[in-house]
Amino acid sequence: MTNPNKGMQDNQEQLFKTLKLYIPDLWSAKAHSASFQNTRSGYLRDRISMLAIVWGILIVLWVPFDLIFLSGSLGVEIAISRVALTAYLFTIAKYNSRQTSLKKAQWCMTLMVIGLNLFYLYSMQVLDFPNGNSGIEYGYTLLPILHVAILTILPVTIKESLGLLFITAVTQLFVEFQADRLLTPENLADYWLQNVLAMMVIWSQLSKLYMLMRLYRQATLDPLTGVYNRRMLLQLANKSISHCENKGQPFSVLIFDIDKFKRINDTWGHGAGDKVLRGFADFMQSKIRKTDLFGRYGGEEFILCLPRCNSDMAEKIAERMLHYIRQLELPIGYADTKLQITTCIGISTYSSGDTLSSMIERADRALYECKDSGRDCSRFHPVGFQYHGNERRKAIA
Repeated sequence: MTNPNKGMQDNQEQLFKTLKLYIPDLWSAKAHSASFQNTRSGYLRDRISMLAIVWGILIVLWVPFDLIFLSGSLGVEIAISRVALTAYLFTIAKYNSRQTSLKKAQWCMTLMVIGLNLFYLYSMQVLDFPNGNSGIEYGYTLLPILHVAILTILPVTIKESLGLLFITAVTQLFVEFQADRLLTPENLADYWLQNVLAMMVIWSQLSKLYMLMRLYRQATLDPLTGVYNRRMLLQLANKSISHCENKGQPFSVLIFDIDKFKRINDTWGHGAGDKVLRGFADFMQSKIRKTDLFGRYGGEEFILCLPRCNSDMAEKIAERMLHYIRQLELPIGYADTKLQITTCIGISTYSSGDTLSSMIERADRALYECKDSGRDCSRFHPVGFQYHGNERRKAIA
């Protein structure tokens, strides 16, 4: 008979794990990995450009109404400012479409919001800060609401969203102060409604960001261990090799294979084996640099890519990792039982004309040598090295 308290405890642990995983990512972009920042920058770039173009067109289409309904030179002045704002938004859209980094996308987003608020401030000044609740002038007092609402389509973090909303809030408060209606009962009610709208906008933005992160993790991360899956690992490693090659920097690959993993599954069950894999992956992520790339290659094999590390550094890192791994005690979910593990580590380093595939192949052969040498060790294979031991892994785990 299942224990309902156990199920409730598992659900609470899963909730806390989800919150721990996503709250830092939802709060700030600093918590995002470099690959996710690249993914989000492309998504932001497309939406910012689309929003700038669409909003620019809508703004300039209102020019005839200004000329018809606003008296004298007021319509002309605001019409000119509308055309200038449209040109400004089109310029942002054009510049933004050529950018690839997240920081530049963030700047374009900020400049777009600043431009919209400057138009609002200028138009209110031209109209002498109208106080009426009807007529075409009243429509201009509603612009801050639109400026908040259009941000709904952007998948931004809480810090980014608050920064954009702050620009609009400060501009509106300044206008209200100039119009001498800052604390009127009507305006206080409007502020309340706008704050509710702002909360809904933030919720919508975070929902989009959360969904983008979920889809990204499903596409790029190993579902069991949470590290990069094979496809994403190889894709990022190829980019990293190209970057190191262009800058004349070394690059090394380490392949880890958990010793006698099949025996763990046969003795304790696959659930225990899964916990060992997760524990090993968590340990490795706590020991590597932010610039390193670590992922699951398949089964109990993991790959660690080390940019700016030559063969000597890679061998020292491998020996240090072997020492730490021997001291690991991994819980497997049975009472207080903890397992100790060891690994084999095959090492290769980039040489001129190398590819990621050839590096992995050499590291894999070095892994064979580790297994033939009794496991719990590391071996380095340089280019051209021929290992004369068994050419196939032993079937005995």
